[in-house]
Amino acid sequence: MIIPAVAAFFKYKIVSSIIIFTCGNEFEQIRLVRQLSLQGMRATVSCDPGILNEEHKTLQGVLYFNRPNDTLLDETSWEHFSMWYKWLIIGNEVPSRLNHTTRYDADITLLGLRQLGAIDAIDNSSVAYHESILFEDLYVHLRDGVSRHPWAVWTPAGFQPLYELERIRRRHDLKRYTMRIPTPVGHYDDSYEGTFADYVMDNSQPGRDSAIRCGYGTSSLILEWLQAKEVILQMEQWSTDAGNKSMFTRLAQGTSELSGGILRMQHKRLLKLDYVIPLWIFKVGFTYVAERESSSNMFVIPFTGTTWAACAVVTLVLAIAQRATAKQESEKEGAFVAVMATWLQQDASAVPEGASGRITFMALSICSMLVYAYYSSAIVSALMSAGSSGPTTLRALGDSRYRLASEDYEWIRAQMFDVYIPNWPEMEYLKRKKLQSMANFYLDWQAGMQLVKSGTTAYHAEYNHVYPLMSVLSDDQVCKLQYVDTVPPIMSWLVTTRRGQWTNLLRIGGDWLHETGLVKRMLSRWQLKPPPCRAALLAERVSYGDVAPLIILTVVGLLTSVAVLFVERAVAKWRAKKTDKSSSDKIQDEEIIDTVMS
Repeated sequence: MIIPAVAAFFKYKIVSSIIIFTCGNEFEQIRLVRQLSLQGMRATVSCDPGILNEEHKTLQGVLYFNRPNDTLLDETSWEHFSMWYKWLIIGNEVPSRLNHTTRYDADITLLGLRQLGAIDAIDNSSVAYHESILFEDLYVHLRDGVSRHPWAVWTPAGFQPLYELERIRRRHDLKRYTMRIPTPVGHYDDSYEGTFADYVMDNSQPGRDSAIRCGYGTSSLILEWLQAKEVILQMEQWSTDAGNKSMFTRLAQGTSELSGGILRMQHKRLLKLDYVIPLWIFKVGFTYVAERESSSNMFVIPFTGTTWAACAVVTLVLAIAQRATAKQESEKEGAFVAVMATWLQQDASAVPEGASGRITFMALSICSMLVYAYYSSAIVSALMSAGSSGPTTLRALGDSRYRLASEDYEWIRAQMFDVYIPNWPEMEYLKRKKLQSMANFYLDWQAGMQLVKSGTTAYHAEYNHVYPLMSVLSDDQVCKLQYVDTVPPIMSWLVTTRRGQWTNLLRIGGDWLHETGLVKRMLSRWQLKPPPCRAALLAERVSYGDVAPLIILTVVGLLTSVAVLFVERAVAKWRAKKTDKSSSDKIQDEEIIDTVMS
């Protein structure tokens, strides 16, 4: 029978339920629903196209019987053939309704009746049995119309999609179909010697409208992979939802296919747009030169806690060794003071008399000299890398001494400074404190960076635009740069029409760009990095591993001094014994002489 083949088809399409789109005998409709339920499929019968108007969250199967003189399909709308509906048409011919009035993402399959030996699959229950049933894929091209292609076969053994790869490749070839890319003009003007298409591909100024150029370049690569013909549309605005000169409006209305600029993901946009591919880390805020921050623990910062502890242990051990190797009582009493004076690089005249004491004192001097060298270089580095003091929030910036300026972008005017934003009190406070008493707020990048260099102004712009212009700042000013974000780092996307006919196909193209690494190459071409703070490159704390060789050297010197101390004592004892023996012999000789004389 045909019912197992129909059920197997919809199971392969992973639909949640089936809408039987037909009018006729109610008894036969109920029987058909029951037969499908026995195959494990839920089904609903309706002859009202309005049942397809509901926005389904899962895939929905649609079963239609193409009878002669049936106009039910003509009552359907363009949206009813989206990829969310998996159509199975049972009939010998392709309905004329499908020519040039169907979406490109339509998933329509034809099951011919001639191979079944029946005229009407509902009214005739004695359908002839065949070993296999052929399913044909109906490929809808908006310019060339509908074409039929073999796709799958059902047999009693099961459902087999024999030409699934060919079906996928067929839809990835748009055959030079024209696709429109609305692109914001940004800062393109008459001063540029070339067309707008040349401007968005020009890499001579990577910091100028880099987000637009990266977005357009990525869209162009997607359409090239789909073998489509692109047409760039010059838009005056980014995200304004009024008028027909906005990229957002053209995509929301479906009059364009893929954006040339990037947009952040926002709730109100989710109702009108679909997001195709994550592309650009979007960062916008104020940039200013701050003053150097003072530190109350600057003399402690250069060494880690472990390093300070190691220095204290070495000082104690050397003081004990200095006292142990001292020969004079005054040396023992001043051993600790001598060690501390040597550590502090002060003049220590208490040089021991013995060789072991002098070796200990030499190890102490070398150790203190190297530690002092470590400490002095680290504290200078810490001073150079000290943080900058200045406002870090919009409210603090409003209370600061800095004047404000901003680059002149349409979306900055429309979403920040030229509109009232009740749910952003920090921004409203900043505008109330600063903008009401300021003129010439909107400035170009060059003028804005010159004001930043003077140290009196915080300039608002997308950071990628001002990074190349930071070359006008000195190394010290680069290290003092501070940022106050109005748009913290957030991923922005290429967008298209919500539930449009190209959404799924464009997302596949975007995934292909990510898999091949072309997105990273595009970002490396257009996305810039801030200039490094050269002073901060030297800022490192001295850790225990840095002074470990010094400690080893000190231990070796200490052991050497101890060994020399034992040698000194042994020599002193030997000399004392020799002196005692010679003295006793001399006394005996004197006694003998005295005896003889007497």
